[in-house]
Amino acid sequence: MANAADTRNAGVETSGPPEARGSSRAGIAYVSTFLVLANANAVFSGNLLQSMHPFTFLFWSFFVSAVFFGIVLVARNGLAALKIERASAVPLLILNCTTALNWIGFFYALHFIEPAIVSAMMGGLGPLVTIALERFLRKRRFPQRVYVSAAGVLFGAGMLAWASLTGNSGLAEISVTASVIGLLASTVGGVSQALNTVATKQLAERAWSATRIMTHRFYLLIVIAAGLSLSGPGLAVGGASQAGLLAVATVLGVIAPLWPLQRGIILSEPFTVAALLALAPILTYVFQGFDARMHWSVLSAAGCAVVTVFTVYGTRITHKGNIA
Repeated sequence: MANAADTRNAGVETSGPPEARGSSRAGIAYVSTFLVLANANAVFSGNLLQSMHPFTFLFWSFFVSAVFFGIVLVARNGLAALKIERASAVPLLILNCTTALNWIGFFYALHFIEPAIVSAMMGGLGPLVTIALERFLRKRRFPQRVYVSAAGVLFGAGMLAWASLTGNSGLAEISVTASVIGLLASTVGGVSQALNTVATKQLAERAWSATRIMTHRFYLLIVIAAGLSLSGPGLAVGGASQAGLLAVATVLGVIAPLWPLQRGIILSEPFTVAALLALAPILTYVFQGFDARMHWSVLSAAGCAVVTVFTVYGTRITHKGNIA
């Protein structure tokens, strides 16, 4: 699944004629396509990760993705586009570090806990960390409604954590230890998204395109995944069948969702895109119905709904310019 950090990266190239940005119906269709692909892949990858180690999965998926975006970048802009100027080195290093934390947290969490819980935890914690950074580092003051939204997201996240720890999630037969690891991994992934956004914006200010960012942002992740795989499970996949499933997850989870999301951001109002993206946990929960490992969980469904509602509410406040 393409997580929240990638949605922001894809949104770097958002310039375009006003009439294109006003095509809201087409924009909604593009963003909806992204949501379907990304959240279906979250369940698909969660199932595949039961038979493949997360680090092996990460290495091959992002190695292929980096090569793909590199080829596209060179085809469009020539070999000079691969050069990294000194002024961009620090934000690119930060982006690589936060990208590694973000995706390792995401895939490791999928290995242990319910996909809908991973989606909700990561999607809800990212905005909360952004609020905290703005409040304590930039000394910004927020209206009480922002804190109501934050409290609601935390309450929903608490419901999901409780569901996982007590065996009442969609994956009932998991140990407390596995639940703790999965919840911690999703928390790390969610927290890193906010820091990832800062580095992405710095590169965008230096005229980096989305394709260029996607080409250069996975270096550290690939190295870490390769190192941990070679010291543990290895880089080999379990035959042609598993390699085919990995290829599908790479295309659906990293490469394919980015283009329709890009078009959706160009054609839609920011709040429309943000509100649609906040529906991710609900969609992930729906797609879990096609996974034989999952069963119906009232507590998981309620927790996902709470996180979604309060995330949409907080996004609405932000995009209406009500933050002082």
